[in-house]
Amino acid sequence: MSSHTLPRILVVAILLSATQFSRAERLSPSLEFHPGAINGAIVTKGEKRLAVYGDPRAHTRTVDTVLATHHRRDVVWVARELVDAGAKLVVPEKERKYFEEPGKQWEDFIKIRLKDAAQQTTKMIRRPFPVSRGVTEGDTVSFSGIDIKVFDTPGFTRDAVSYLAKIDGKKVAFTGDLIYGDGKIFDLYSFQDRIPAAKIGGYHGYGSRLAELIVSLERIAELNPDLIIPARGPVIRDVQGSIKRLIGRIKAMYRNYLSTNALYWYFKEDRMKACADRILGEGANYSLMPYSHHEDLPEWVINTGTTRVIVSESGAAFLLDCGSERYIDFVKGLMKDGVVTKVEGLFVTHYHGDHTHYVQRAAEEFKCPVYSTVEYEDILEKPGAYHMPAGTPFAIKEVIGKKDGAVMKWHEYTLTFRFFPGQTLYHGALFVEKPGSKKIFFVGDAFTPSGMDDYCVLNRNLMHDDTGYFRCFNIIREMQGSKDRFYLMNEHVPYIFSYTDGQLNFLEDSYKRRRYMLSDLVPWDNANYGIDEQWAWFYPYGVETKGGKRIPFKFRFYNHSPKARDFSFKLNLPEGFKLIRGKQKVNLKGGGKTELPFVVEVAGNVKPGNYIITSDVSSKDIDLREWSEAIVTVTE
Repeated sequence: MSSHTLPRILVVAILLSATQFSRAERLSPSLEFHPGAINGAIVTKGEKRLAVYGDPRAHTRTVDTVLATHHRRDVVWVARELVDAGAKLVVPEKERKYFEEPGKQWEDFIKIRLKDAAQQTTKMIRRPFPVSRGVTEGDTVSFSGIDIKVFDTPGFTRDAVSYLAKIDGKKVAFTGDLIYGDGKIFDLYSFQDRIPAAKIGGYHGYGSRLAELIVSLERIAELNPDLIIPARGPVIRDVQGSIKRLIGRIKAMYRNYLSTNALYWYFKEDRMKACADRILGEGANYSLMPYSHHEDLPEWVINTGTTRVIVSESGAAFLLDCGSERYIDFVKGLMKDGVVTKVEGLFVTHYHGDHTHYVQRAAEEFKCPVYSTVEYEDILEKPGAYHMPAGTPFAIKEVIGKKDGAVMKWHEYTLTFRFFPGQTLYHGALFVEKPGSKKIFFVGDAFTPSGMDDYCVLNRNLMHDDTGYFRCFNIIREMQGSKDRFYLMNEHVPYIFSYTDGQLNFLEDSYKRRRYMLSDLVPWDNANYGIDEQWAWFYPYGVETKGGKRIPFKFRFYNHSPKARDFSFKLNLPEGFKLIRGKQKVNLKGGGKTELPFVVEVAGNVKPGNYIITSDVSSKDIDLREWSEAIVTVTE
């Protein structure tokens, strides 16, 4: 990304009710605390001034030095004005490149975003910061007779640091986003990461960096500061109690997660133990749900990879998913052998690339229609318009979106289409009934014999009563009450399986407890904000255009709060971009969703390259800066 494409922008961050009730205060003769969307801690010695994080007050006086704890743009925006005015910026050495060369980080992300399985934040800095010094464990920043010690405290980011200083006789820790208020974390999704000890990648690494967070918190507790001044939220005075409560909440939540974990089926007990040992502690007690009943597929279902082939007595076939060319070749082999005469349809369970990369190719090869439910039809046809994990760059044309509950007769089979947001928000399932045979509910990647596929928080596994796995539980119970026994089918599991009433009750009750635990763990008025990074987002997320063109966008809100809210968003546009029209405020009922259309014009002299449109979002007790982004690629 060339320097001319780096816009001067703001984006979006978050302030919660705890900060709203904080007030500016002088904590000691030399130390001021200024609350805001991001806090500012100002140390003054004579004519010299140092800021930790920055200063949220508009048009503030200059300072000599700013200390940053990590690189995320939703925090470091608060330092921009001070650094632009000449302050020296001190950053974690291991994250220095993200401050100085953010364009490279964006280039790397844009190349892989439609197949992204690493699941790291996209809250990346857009305009470079000039860095005066990079620091790491053991370093000291000296300021007017105060020695500020540096400690590596990974967790919220991989390479964050904290600072500890004795100021006017008080030992003060500046910990960034390690802890919020009385034993909370800002969100859960920021801790998704790989788990090398268990040979698990980022996509499957639910809460992985909570292990590093616990170690960092214990380190801060050992240092025994009198106060913690975090990047967000109120000053923490009960340091030991707040840290103890946070570690306890993390361990309880993770123990609950393990007990219902689909990965136990895929990765087996030794790798689950490796996960548990990292967060719960070596040899800690935890449980895994015993495998449910599972048995071989009936003869009319043929398995190949993540594709299932349903074969009619007529010889016609109906496919579920197609993520590889070899699955097409497999079906062609069935046709050559006379097992299948033709393919008459293909149902896509969800958008993930291992299920969709070759759906369009299969539709063209077999000249068959492609089906989904209406809720995720659009992401299949326009994958580039979304920012979701493990997707695909390969759009599917003319998907037939069925309404939830729609029934279709196909030869001797009855097919019922269901919106089934288990593993991801954009997910469906197909209930297949054949007279005289076992009934099978093809649920994509939603469940295994050991539990739920909820290991990637960024898949948007929402936890309202009528969303996510709670919706899935409701559908299964509804079907149990109205139909004979049926089986579940996951396309990564070579068996059909079923849960007893006791197992289903255990899964649902455990998930309800998890929701309660998450409510205690995050500071929002609804736990879903802490697991849904995209409750406020741009549609489309990525778009190509030319100079002189207009781009229609929508800004989408999901009000997870139990009460109505007034929301507003403010665009931050690159040079050469202009808002033409669009409403930017809305009142939204509790649990409601909406979208606000707007149009942006790109000037004719804008050079080819990647540009970022960003948004600030606000509501009562919410103040978001540098949060949401859309990527605009201007071509020749």
